[in-house]
Amino acid sequence: MMELHDKWKQQQQFQAAISFTLFWGMIGAIIAAGTGYALSLNGGYEADLLSNHQWLGFGVAGLSTLLYLGNRNSKQTFYFPLFVITILALTIAGHLGGSLTHGSDFLSPSATSKNAKKAIVDIDNAVIYDDLIHPILKEKCIRCHSASKTKGDLLMATIEGIQKGGKTGALFVKGDTGNSLMLQRIHLPLAEKEHMPPKGKQQLLTDEIALLTWWIKEGADFKAKVKDLPKAEKIEAILQKFIVPTEGLATLQVSPVNETVLEKIRADGIPIYRVAENSPFVEVDLSRKKNIDKNRLKALNPVAKQLISLNLGATDIQDKDLSILSNFPHLQKIFLQQTAITDKGILALKDLAYLEYLNLYKTKVTDKGLPILNQLKRLKKLYLWQTATTKEGVVQFVNSKPKTIVNTGVDNAIFGDARLKSPAIFAEKDLFKDSLVVELKMNFNAVNIYYTLDGSEPDSTSFLYTQPIILDKTTTLKAIAQKEGWKSSEVISKQFASVKYTPTKVTLKKQPHERYQANGSKSLIDLQKGSSTFTDGLWLGYEKEHLIATLDLGKTVTVSSVTVGALEAPGSYIFYPKGMKISISDNGKNYREVLAKKYPTATENKPTEVANFTESFPAQATRFIRVSVESNLVNPAWHPAPGAPCWLFIDEISVE
Repeated sequence: MMELHDKWKQQQQFQAAISFTLFWGMIGAIIAAGTGYALSLNGGYEADLLSNHQWLGFGVAGLSTLLYLGNRNSKQTFYFPLFVITILALTIAGHLGGSLTHGSDFLSPSATSKNAKKAIVDIDNAVIYDDLIHPILKEKCIRCHSASKTKGDLLMATIEGIQKGGKTGALFVKGDTGNSLMLQRIHLPLAEKEHMPPKGKQQLLTDEIALLTWWIKEGADFKAKVKDLPKAEKIEAILQKFIVPTEGLATLQVSPVNETVLEKIRADGIPIYRVAENSPFVEVDLSRKKNIDKNRLKALNPVAKQLISLNLGATDIQDKDLSILSNFPHLQKIFLQQTAITDKGILALKDLAYLEYLNLYKTKVTDKGLPILNQLKRLKKLYLWQTATTKEGVVQFVNSKPKTIVNTGVDNAIFGDARLKSPAIFAEKDLFKDSLVVELKMNFNAVNIYYTLDGSEPDSTSFLYTQPIILDKTTTLKAIAQKEGWKSSEVISKQFASVKYTPTKVTLKKQPHERYQANGSKSLIDLQKGSSTFTDGLWLGYEKEHLIATLDLGKTVTVSSVTVGALEAPGSYIFYPKGMKISISDNGKNYREVLAKKYPTATENKPTEVANFTESFPAQATRFIRVSVESNLVNPAWHPAPGAPCWLFIDEISVE
């Protein structure tokens, strides 16, 4: 473009820049030709395609050299035609390089579309390999193991090639998933050289890995149909996703929500999550929150088409606020239990064409509201326990809408099988210096609360709660509720960390990301615990980096445990630590390790949560403590963005 500009304007305005650019273009072309040749020696490429790409690559290097020399020699007559020839050669060589890397059909969307999933009407009669396994291999594997690029001498484009295997042996062992090379490579850490698909390529999804494992475990029969093989419940659920939907939400073409949009909504204090991996739809749970009104719900307008589940149970939502629900046309589930909603508010639901589930437990809805609900064509479940409706009104509604399940009493599907709710744990803070008062509460009469302070599971032989508990050391409190005639509640657990020593100084080996730096190193010892909203300004965030903090206690003291606070939100690429190491030093120079611990990585998406990681070790006299918190660095293979940089979010570090 610079050359054409000067030619058109009959100027020499850009000649210095052109000469500089052509020189480094020449150097780059020569290096590319050399490294390309070295790569070709590894084999696994279609011979003719490789040969054409190789000689064109050498040609571009030679042409670039002539072009640079021609530019320096006062523009020889051959210079501009040579420029055009070089650009053409570079374009063709680049295209052939893309064909070598991605397959010769990589520019054909119909053949390589990432979204081209085969829809199946009769799943039972589907041929497992043809309809389920081959599409996975075609999308994730065959580009590197095709006739034009057989990496590792492995051809996966044909059944014969798969059965033959590659230079490292058979691809799988029928019926033996543990010794099947294909599954071993898939499950290797992403950073490993032998991990397949390679880092940077599109990774297999959790469902795809499960299907491959199931097929190999059941004998890897290339002709077997789905109905021929036994299936666990998990596989049954995956198979159902392939069935062609004929109605409902599944038929809608809805764009997925950008993660940035979800983060902004979460920062507004609204818990919002994707309903499933690769699903465009989201759900919101505002249950038991206060100050919920129309204006607050407007924050959900950016996800109006994607919102399918909205929980407003036990909130202070009013009839007048429900008019905003018309903004969310695809709502499938609405929870309004224990609210002040009346028949007037029910009017706002009449145009929700996809509504299937409605919980009105303990509201003021009467028989007058039932005709409005009768207009909801897809309504499958309606809960009316402890409403103002009458038996006669409900019977009339059921007769007019026989396919809708109406619950007017305690039903296991809604309220559980008479299981108590867990007690609530109340304390002013999670971190304390001297002592802390903790209370256990139940909004239910004649309930016994049992608790433990040693991390063990509580039962009726544990401590009976009768008065507030006073803690004076780091403690994991667990509690359950029991009542005659009811099932025991689930165990609730919470850790409280004692801060016995306050460091005089904290030094970070690396500073946190500029977006999440809170108050720097001081944030780790200021006793201000970060919330589940990671944008609250209290967290130190590290992207694809570990955290190493050195604490100076000011004097030599005896220590025996360290607690680190962390946050996890897989949907936002944030994961708990992968491990932690603790080292101590008397002089701040020579450190010795006293503890090393590894933690499991999340295996599925889940809501944001905060946890303390407390590690104890034999009591040691020391002044300096170095805490190394290991990040996962990248998202795990099951994640919607596998291999992408992930975050480590750390808050308080306390020493006892």
